[in-house]
Amino acid sequence: MKRTWIDDGEVEVGLDEAGRGSLWGRLYVGAVIMAPEDEAYFDNGATLAQITDSKKLTPRRRAILADFIRENAIDAGVAWAEPAEIDALNILQADMAAMHRALSGLVIPFQRILVDGDYWRPWRREEDGEIVPAITLVEGDARSLAIAAASILAKEAHDEWVRAEVAARPELEERYGLGSNMGYGTAAHLAGLKTWGADTLHRRSFAPVREVVGGPPRKAPAAGPLFRVAGGAKATTGGGEAKS
Repeated sequence: MKRTWIDDGEVEVGLDEAGRGSLWGRLYVGAVIMAPEDEAYFDNGATLAQITDSKKLTPRRRAILADFIRENAIDAGVAWAEPAEIDALNILQADMAAMHRALSGLVIPFQRILVDGDYWRPWRREEDGEIVPAITLVEGDARSLAIAAASILAKEAHDEWVRAEVAARPELEERYGLGSNMGYGTAAHLAGLKTWGADTLHRRSFAPVREVVGGPPRKAPAAGPLFRVAGGAKATTGGGEAKS
């Protein structure tokens, strides 16, 4: 797991999302800047080896690591996209918009963006309008410490929000099983859709929901400037957010 993708002294921020494939609710994005030096951490970096793709962690371990990241990161934050934005833009463009909001919420200046995946929409600094260089990394949450940390914060924020919604509206668990599936398309969730129809927070542009209740067709993603570089990454020099 690389602590810095390019060892040139530039500050790198990692980006990843949670809830992208969910049929219900928000998509969350984490943005994290991690220090490369052991001495920057209260445990001299001992915990860093445990930070990995959030999907490979138990809920308990993920929560512990999220606390560690929030306490030790140079800067970190989360942002989200509501279902209405996802339906209006498509999931990819809503993801990019939430990533941009997460970056804008950071306080510490950064010179490079590391993005999990293979697509990026260039982001400009507000103060000077300059595009910040970005590198897209397929399976980046297994390759970059900053991206893995971002995946953990995004997943924790997403699941905490789902649990809060279910606690406020118990029928979401009774009808769709959201307390256990977190909005993803399990058999119980799909059966609930057919029985009860869609909740107000279902993503109507997603095929399983659209087939049951109707809704706008899925929009094609806009093209973006991507350039392939060595190591299986892609780079582009075209490149609410709650603070942690």
